[in-house]
Amino acid sequence: MIQNVLILGCGNMGGALVRGLCREKRLRKNRYFLYDVISERASELAAEFDLAWAPHLEEIPFTPTIVVLAFKPDDLSGAGIHLQRWPEAMFVSVLAGVSLSDLASALAGAKRIVRIMPNLAVEVGEGIVPVCFSPDMEQDRKEDFLFFLSTLGWIFETEEKHLASYTALSGSGPGFVSMFVEALADGGVSIGIPWETSLKLALQTVCGTAFLLKARGNHPGLLKNQVASPGGTTIAGIRRLEEGGLRAAVMNAVEASYRKTGMSGGERRCR
Repeated sequence: MIQNVLILGCGNMGGALVRGLCREKRLRKNRYFLYDVISERASELAAEFDLAWAPHLEEIPFTPTIVVLAFKPDDLSGAGIHLQRWPEAMFVSVLAGVSLSDLASALAGAKRIVRIMPNLAVEVGEGIVPVCFSPDMEQDRKEDFLFFLSTLGWIFETEEKHLASYTALSGSGPGFVSMFVEALADGGVSIGIPWETSLKLALQTVCGTAFLLKARGNHPGLLKNQVASPGGTTIAGIRRLEEGGLRAAVMNAVEASYRKTGMSGGERRCR
């Protein structure tokens, strides 16, 4: 079934979702319409994929089937006034820190509400998207929506109470991995490899290792042991990483991100 999809917010996450959903013409089975308070964001993203956009919410020319809320959480109360005119739509929120009950209050009359916490890798179809449905969502609508997201990467349904921990790991994770890639490339530069070449080597090393681990399905420690020959170069480097506290630093980073989400319930703008 072809659906009318309205994307409200074309920043980093909104843009990543649009690119992931529209990255190939054969995947673009729905009608997309874009809006952002900064009109240039919507118009530029729309031009990238030949989509429609509007400078004002009042100018949306159709009744949307799906409305994606990808703007700042503080803007929900103002937007809610306009959104209440589409009570039959499915409202999909990527707003950190805004619970299903908060959304239900702001979207008075809405029958179908979903929370998703994607990471930026959805842009290339390799993302992680935990999905939490409102309690009264029909099963057939759930299945249709999960299929709608299927081009974005690993999509799975979860309970709302788990969203904070998933966000801390997979939502913040691309930032941690990017720092490691940069450090790996800097290490190459420090031993004489030109920056551009070093970065390509670092990127391919990380990508290749991730694909290999995913394909084998083994514990990562097994691959580490296979690479680290007795008395060899890899184990020498691993010792330095252990001396530098790499494991503890990464674990502490995930825990710090989780604490920032708000331990008392609900994520608090952790991305």
